[in-house]
Amino acid sequence: MRFGTLEVVRDLDRPAGWMLLVDGTPQSYLDLEEPLHLEFDYVQLLADVVDAVSEPDVPLSVVHLGGGGCTLPRWLAARRPGSTQVVVEADDLLVEVVRRQFGTRGFRLRVGDGRESLLHLTPGASDIVVGDVFVGAQVPGHLATREHVELVRAVLKPHGTYVVNLADSGALTFARQQAATLLAVFPHVLVLADPGVLRGRRFGNLVMAASDKPFPTDGLRRTTARALGRARVVDDVDAFTAGARPATDAAPPVAPTPPPEVFGRP
Repeated sequence: MRFGTLEVVRDLDRPAGWMLLVDGTPQSYLDLEEPLHLEFDYVQLLADVVDAVSEPDVPLSVVHLGGGGCTLPRWLAARRPGSTQVVVEADDLLVEVVRRQFGTRGFRLRVGDGRESLLHLTPGASDIVVGDVFVGAQVPGHLATREHVELVRAVLKPHGTYVVNLADSGALTFARQQAATLLAVFPHVLVLADPGVLRGRRFGNLVMAASDKPFPTDGLRRTTARALGRARVVDDVDAFTAGARPATDAAPPVAPTPPPEVFGRP
């Protein structure tokens, strides 16, 4: 791979389950026979947002920045047949593996930089843009600035939704800056994460959603209060930012790296 060492590991508990790891970091999990199965909690949160902001069973136009094993595109193709999906993945060697071993039914998989690809998409044509780009275990800085978010907004339909996955811990400095960055472009922003992550007790994923339209917050709270993978929904994002300033191209952010013990590394 261009951006690390790829491992593709079969799940012995699920006949068609596969885990993709990059430099030892779990990157994607997919079940080729049950694409509606979402192993990772943060992917389930991304899916929860997609369902919450869309009419049931209606096909969608979705752009995925970051591909990996394309778990969410496979879920969406099964959940909403007929959806139009473009997946942009920067690592051409990973794309080759995914195409050859897992296929791309229900979506188009392209090689390219997530931000640069936005310049070539039809303005105002996408219902949802999903940002899930990591190089190793870090979000690239150029995909976490106000200028990048403005490019995302340009390809969304009116009242479309940008939903992004990131990771942080402790004082949540990066997450708070990212929330401020989204608020600089969109009037409505939500943060969804495990309560322990929101309290800074452990390193983990946070999902953020941004739109020109208010979110169905009460419904999302009910959905994310599941027994497994429970998450809090934060809608007072002004308070969450704690005075953080938006990130810009002039001073791109540096995303945190997980401590070694998060993925069982010595």
